[in-house]
Amino acid sequence: MKSSKVLSLFLITLALFPDGLLAQMELGWFQKASLPGPARHRATGISIGGRGYIGLGHINAVVDVQYKDWWEYDPATNSWTQKADYAGGKRYHAAGFSIGNLGYVGTGRDTTFSNRRDFWEYNPVTNTWTQKAMFGGQARRGAVGFSVNGRGYIGTGSGLSDFWEYNPVTNSWMQRASFPGGGRQSAVGFSIGSRGYIGTGSSGGNPTGDLWEYNPTNNTWVQKAPLPGLPRMEACGFSYNGFGYVGTGDNFSSGTNYDDFWRFDPFSNSWVQIQDFGGTARRYLVGFAIGNRAYAGTGTNGTNFQDWWEYGNFTGINPPEPGAPLFSVYPNPIVDFATLKTDPEISFTGLKFQIISLSGKMLREQMLESRETNFETGNLPAGIYFIRLITGNGILSTQKIIVAGS
Repeated sequence: MKSSKVLSLFLITLALFPDGLLAQMELGWFQKASLPGPARHRATGISIGGRGYIGLGHINAVVDVQYKDWWEYDPATNSWTQKADYAGGKRYHAAGFSIGNLGYVGTGRDTTFSNRRDFWEYNPVTNTWTQKAMFGGQARRGAVGFSVNGRGYIGTGSGLSDFWEYNPVTNSWMQRASFPGGGRQSAVGFSIGSRGYIGTGSSGGNPTGDLWEYNPTNNTWVQKAPLPGLPRMEACGFSYNGFGYVGTGDNFSSGTNYDDFWRFDPFSNSWVQIQDFGGTARRYLVGFAIGNRAYAGTGTNGTNFQDWWEYGNFTGINPPEPGAPLFSVYPNPIVDFATLKTDPEISFTGLKFQIISLSGKMLREQMLESRETNFETGNLPAGIYFIRLITGNGILSTQKIIVAGS
């Protein structure tokens, strides 16, 4: 009976995901329908529920032209719909975040080249903007925004380091511990689970590569592993499936624009370089996640862009890291239990492995007991999973496994 289940699941897996198609679908970036509005940079983008939103921004190649339009992207149909213009008026370099089913956008620079403090709430159901309490800090542009556990956070921008929390229930701002990395502009900000992250950006006109983690529970910051790539400002950052992503941007002084992208694992405090951004190297790329896909587009390298790209694959989890396998799992497909065997050239001391679902959730973690470690699949439902080998310095190797069930 067990062998019959294994064979059936294995055949279904091969039928659904033949090797060539599997490899093709796991490549990182796929071009989607371009933003219908004008090409631009310093735009603002957020996701609300199953839709993405992008707008505002400007072009300044000859004269400064600013925008207040607001567009909704539907990943299911790969289509755009223009929505109500941003009620704060034409604006660029504004910050935003979403809380529940509502979006929030504010700060930035207006057509008089004045920095602003106003903040607005967007309701996608009614397609309306409502003005909310003024941002608690001074007016600024190039700040970062993210949300954690029902609260919004805005900080840095215009060379400042202060950091503020927004409570949508009381419509009020409260100052929190300042960003310890120093005043900066055009950094990246994102949240993973119950933590927020700020990194890179312009500090005194110089590019940076640091990353800091914010804990809202005790209002503290901890410095994390720096970005391994070149220091940068005006980069793109977002979170997706439990990881942080930082890429593109420039170093300002040389005018060199980047297209590399890096993935941050908060569990191992380590970075892995992923596939370069699919479009042209640029700065001021806007990015966010919708469900089990991430999206990025617009920006400039002297030429303004309106292209739109999707990052992800059919499983909703990132592809296994490149390189030769450093371990094997047998039997695979697995019925009840299996053995993980490490390569003889690596030490198993201090190693552990994790079982990851297709949605990116860690389901199990276990230290390696020897070069061959037995483990049980227990109550894991039959299906496809990932198993990854981890050291204190990061992820060594990742493979797929099939759990056939009992």
